[in-house]
Amino acid sequence: MLKREYFASFALMLVVWIIVAAAVGNDILIPYPADVLKQVCALAVSSSGWRSILATSVRVLKGSFLSFAVALIAAVCADASRTADRLFAPLAVLANTVPNISYIIIALIWLGSEGAVSMVTFMILFPLFFNSFRNRLVSVAGELGDVRSIYPETFLARTWKVTLPMLYQEMILSAKTGISMGLKVGVMAEILGSVRIGIGRQMSYAKANLDTTGLIAWTVIIILLSVMVNLAFDLLLKRMKEEREWKG
Repeated sequence: MLKREYFASFALMLVVWIIVAAAVGNDILIPYPADVLKQVCALAVSSSGWRSILATSVRVLKGSFLSFAVALIAAVCADASRTADRLFAPLAVLANTVPNISYIIIALIWLGSEGAVSMVTFMILFPLFFNSFRNRLVSVAGELGDVRSIYPETFLARTWKVTLPMLYQEMILSAKTGISMGLKVGVMAEILGSVRIGIGRQMSYAKANLDTTGLIAWTVIIILLSVMVNLAFDLLLKRMKEEREWKG
């Protein structure tokens, strides 16, 4: 039923798009969906298109993985030490309240256009990951306390045997949300930073040339990349669920 609703919604938007495009009659303002689809296919088979997609993906993944790792370490330390918790929690709140545009401008000044994308992605995703991990650990604090009594070992041993398994599903859910968000933020940083190669660069070219078809085509590619990321993590979560049911 849900798939039918999605299909009906998509079909309705497509019909409205075609009607509006026909009424306007100007592809600079609103191109036809068929023209956008042709452009997407052309970009998908072109070497320049793939280089742009790869460059953006590498920058975003670099910032996403770094923020994920740092947030995980910070959350585990905050859970184990009240001093660390008092240190990291305000930093996460501060990072979460700073406007995204401020991160981008500061990163451009410090690192230039190429390095700014990864830094901006890191700064924006860190509080998301940290709060997600920390809240999960707090919610299972009682259970963790019981289990920790069984493992009176070193901090690293308890983290590996107890804490990380408790966070495994939350880590996957956070990565799913974070990478999709990082992709959008990264492209925005590329546009403002005028990188030499990347999706943001291609969108800037399209804007300068009043190529609305190309601009929407690149937007569709960003959406498709996000959908692929979500599907990959959904499959991983489904596999985890099946393994738990099989073991149970």
